[in-house]
Amino acid sequence: MYRTTKLRLLIAIPLATLALGALAQNAPATVGTHPAFFQHMLQKMDTNGDGRISEQEFLAASAARFKTIDSANSGRVDAQQMLNSPAAVERVQKRAQSMVRRLDKAGNGYITQDEVIAAAQKHFARMDKNADGKLTPDEFTPRHGGRVSADAARNERRAASIQKHFAHLDANHDGAVTRDEFVAAATARFQQIDVQGTGKVTAAQIAGSPKAQERAARVVAHIVQRLDTNGDGAVSRDEYLAAAKKRFSRLDKNGDGFIDADELPAHRWAHGGEAARGNG
Repeated sequence: MYRTTKLRLLIAIPLATLALGALAQNAPATVGTHPAFFQHMLQKMDTNGDGRISEQEFLAASAARFKTIDSANSGRVDAQQMLNSPAAVERVQKRAQSMVRRLDKAGNGYITQDEVIAAAQKHFARMDKNADGKLTPDEFTPRHGGRVSADAARNERRAASIQKHFAHLDANHDGAVTRDEFVAAATARFQQIDVQGTGKVTAAQIAGSPKAQERAARVVAHIVQRLDTNGDGAVSRDEYLAAAKKRFSRLDKNGDGFIDADELPAHRWAHGGEAARGNG
């Protein structure tokens, strides 16, 4: 799905599939530790095998990623090309598969409506801090704690997205989301994906659902907007690499021209973070 705010609420099934980090950094769907993710980066970028990543290696990897998106070899890519790139498609599929694995308690390879409802009920209970059976706006936060960004505009977008989602769930518009409203929204989401009414949905159905595709389109449109510095509606190879170079500089904390393991911010990279926003 951000990512581009990424509210990974269990009831919003399609939204959790769309981090799209692979547009710029094709990271594993889940990485548990900082060292594991750095080893993944080394495998992809450390071409001379010295155990660290130079700016040249970082930019070379970014250029290679751009080439996989630029299928027409035109030197520029638009949102549709990003959306259709093999890495982006794979990333959406992996997110969907990860969701199925998490919610598929019976191990059938698909999610049932009962499993989605059970997950929504558990998630509601975790969010309902005072256990009064309803969620108020101050309790309604993203699953990973709603970390505050240094980017004020990003925080505003996140807050607006949270408010919009809260208003959608608050069916009777009384300023609170009850357990029944929360579960009803989860059920509705499931039924939107389960178009054949089988009572089960697969990862392929989640990844290919209209809501997921719509969300993916918004994500890549935002990426293009951020990287398109000349405003021509597309991202050139130079613009893509310029963003990658800035990202490298931010990661190279000591300014020695290399990224070492202790300079990598584990959590944000492991969960899509800056990479999901298109910086090489």
